[in-house]
Amino acid sequence: MIDEPADPFATPLEILPEWYFFHVFQILRTVPNKLLGVLLMVSVPAGLLTVPFLENVNKLQNPFRRPVATTVFLIGTAVALWLGIGATLPIDKSLTLGIMSIRTSKMLFSSYES
Repeated sequence: MIDEPADPFATPLEILPEWYFFHVFQILRTVPNKLLGVLLMVSVPAGLLTVPFLENVNKLQNPFRRPVATTVFLIGTAVALWLGIGATLPIDKSLTLGIMSIRTSKMLFSSYES
């Protein structure tokens, strides 16, 4: 035998998913409760699906005249990039960046609901 048998309950910390799953991986790694992590992942597309109903505008209008949709897009893109970059860092820095970005995005998106 070359090495000791693999333990399925002890995953090494240096395992990373493909680059297009970094933001999802970072959310799951940041949130201690896995059910809450899955709900956060589901809330992102669900929130994006509600944007057209928040602003009832003509399709031919300039996107910069739609402040809610433009802001949601820009913040969502920034948070996805931030989570993707954070997932490649060591675990202590990664968790700090993940917690900051999740709190910031939830705070900004919840201000549109009120």
